Amino acid sequence: MSQLDRTSLIQYFNSNGVLISPEALDKLIKYSSSSMIEEMIRNSDGYIDEKYVDRYISRPKIRNDYEVYLPDVRFNASIEDFRRMFVSKYEKIIKIITSSSSMRGSVSIKTAKRSQGEVKVVGMVSEVSMTKNGHKRIVIEDLEDSITAIVMKDRGPINEIILEDEVIGIIGSVSQSSKDPVIFVNEIIRPDIPYRVMDEEKHDPVYVASISDIHVGSKTFRKNEFESMVKWLASSDSDASKVKYLILSGDVVDGIGVYPDQENDLEILNPLEQYAKLAEYLVDVPEDIKVFVMPGNHDTVRLSEPQPVFPPRIRDLFEPNVAFLPNPYNLKLEGKNVLVYHGMSLNDMIELIPGANYDSIGKAIEAILIRRHLSPKYGGNTPMIPSAVDYHVIEEVPDIFITGHIHSHYIGNYKGVRYVNSSTWQSQTEYQKMMNFNPKPSKLTIFDLYSRSIIVKDFDTTS
Repeated sequence: MSQLDRTSLIQYFNSNGVLISPEALDKLIKYSSSSMIEEMIRNSDGYIDEKYVDRYISRPKIRNDYEVYLPDVRFNASIEDFRRMFVSKYEKIIKIITSSSSMRGSVSIKTAKRSQGEVKVVGMVSEVSMTKNGHKRIVIEDLEDSITAIVMKDRGPINEIILEDEVIGIIGSVSQSSKDPVIFVNEIIRPDIPYRVMDEEKHDPVYVASISDIHVGSKTFRKNEFESMVKWLASSDSDASKVKYLILSGDVVDGIGVYPDQENDLEILNPLEQYAKLAEYLVDVPEDIKVFVMPGNHDTVRLSEPQPVFPPRIRDLFEPNVAFLPNPYNLKLEGKNVLVYHGMSLNDMIELIPGANYDSIGKAIEAILIRRHLSPKYGGNTPMIPSAVDYHVIEEVPDIFITGHIHSHYIGNYKGVRYVNSSTWQSQTEYQKMMNFNPKPSKLTIFDLYSRSIIVKDFDTTS
């Protein structure tokens, strides 16, 4: 279809077995496009009236800038594959650090070791320890060399939490008094997030709704509350009508074989049937809401990150308004960056960052933003597969950062970046009871793309 005239339109609709009212036809000729007409035909029930056309014309334009990547990964990884991944991480983050005014004039470690006085260097942390005198010893390395940096116990940076494998900048003085040159640290510079001031635009609200860890198929899946949430999205409520995007950030089904004897906890044993059931629930989401679905550690893709999109046999179960993302992914919605990550590394960050815990996950999320990496320390509880590109580096500053995984619910703001650990739709499991952790389920978090507004709709019937 290339021309929007009355005769060709009527012929086109007839050839596709769809009837259209005269009023709807007039509107299509005046306001529509070929791609929109093709979408209308795909989603119609055989008859298109004026009201049906209005829904398409009046909705905010959804930009098709969320194309998914196919991660360049190898299953039979070699040492060289791991090296390439760490080099990618280093090269991406060094660009961020050296772009700051405080790190202008930084030099390589090899050059720093021949220098006298103050130097600025950037390196990846390979070792962190405390000396017997209470000083902090850090070994950093770049692509050519390594050097030891000492933070004296009476200096401010002694309280900095330094993680192995993070990339940092150091400002300090080189001492040549020992066998190998040492930097005495005055300041530690991180890539960090620059302060952002959100100018509230004169724009009608456009809402992005976020949920995670639905666990369809589990006996503890909160079916009634999930259905209530979907029903609300389709309601005439003024807030519901402004929701144009819905993000499901992983663990959308419970899967099988994820942990020992999981089959005893399942209502639906077949994972494909679990996805079919999720697709059935999402059918009732209004078709003008774009739904984005990401995998997590319970889903039917590889466990190691970065995780690819779901295979065709799963994608084909869903309606056309459902799109699929890899994990992690930087989603661009109406010119805004929405960084979505299922969040397996949060388990590691809780162990590494003082004050972080499952109930108050904000410190862990902010530590990720400060380090500009979704899994700053390699290994631990976060399985990674080596890739020529490190997809976990936060290259673009997000406007909104969405995570899940830990079944908590926490909203925060770090230097203008609004973030959420999205709520689960699963009741407390036996494992969580054993860990004395009470999830915060059945909450829909809503961000307005054009203002600072955040809304939480609570569908928890037990609270």
